[in-house]
Amino acid sequence: MNTIYGFGNALVDIEIRISEIQLQDIEIKKGSMKHIAKEELAMYLETYSKNIHSKLPGGSIANSLYAANKHGAKTHFSCSLGEDEYGQYFIDSFKDELGDVSYSKSHLDTGICLIFVTPDGQRTMAACLGANLDLNPESLNMDNLKESKYLLFDNFSLSSKNGLSTAQCALEESADLKICFGISDASLVKGNLDNLIWLSTRKIHMLYGNQIEMSTIKKLITMNTNNILITDGENGARYNEQSVEAPKINMINSNGAGDALIGTFLSCLENSDSTESLMKSVNYASEVCSANGPRLL
Repeated sequence: MNTIYGFGNALVDIEIRISEIQLQDIEIKKGSMKHIAKEELAMYLETYSKNIHSKLPGGSIANSLYAANKHGAKTHFSCSLGEDEYGQYFIDSFKDELGDVSYSKSHLDTGICLIFVTPDGQRTMAACLGANLDLNPESLNMDNLKESKYLLFDNFSLSSKNGLSTAQCALEESADLKICFGISDASLVKGNLDNLIWLSTRKIHMLYGNQIEMSTIKKLITMNTNNILITDGENGARYNEQSVEAPKINMINSNGAGDALIGTFLSCLENSDSTESLMKSVNYASEVCSANGPRLL
């Protein structure tokens, strides 16, 4: 059984259905994300209160581990949560699907990510990190970390000083783990360049992201990676030289599709070769796109 340890943002995803014109008013590039302050979060929630479609716990690494768990992997997750209703909601919602969850408590509110979904199913995000800014090495469960096969984290975690410290601590304790790192969003590459340069000195088992993210990072830095997995939306995905096309679907919501693909892929590698694992992953991610929310519940 594959054992995957991940750490990252713990968020409550609030999905908001809006028109293309409303998206222009938000002034976030379609398909991308930005970090927002608590005041901006309150403003968006008030403005689009009638457009709220759902509230579900999420975060990219949590979503990936959920998919991995569903496909037979043993998973562990570490994060930072506020001592509030949303923090408890996150724990209660994921208690059976993420394996062991270790977390540090923060005086800040549990993080919230607004998922703006346009009629074509594409998602644009605005995240108020809150308690995630307090992610720290104490949130890690060292026993579970050392017993795992893969370590999964992404560029979102490198966006804060505490997140960087957590990554440094995890990598110091996981010399034998296969490190899988997600670029997360092209807009984060320049902002986190110094931290990515540090990471590039470590051997990465798999670097993953979409085509834009991969092109952006390649222009600025050379990551020391054995394997590259590129997600390409409705076109499918590519792992090194292997490509798999995605099935034709009725797109409902693209939120969480890439997360689901990565988690499924790592899990399936235990019993399948990379080509079959990629095919299973693309098919599962397509199912996620055909449903509401970031996961198949």
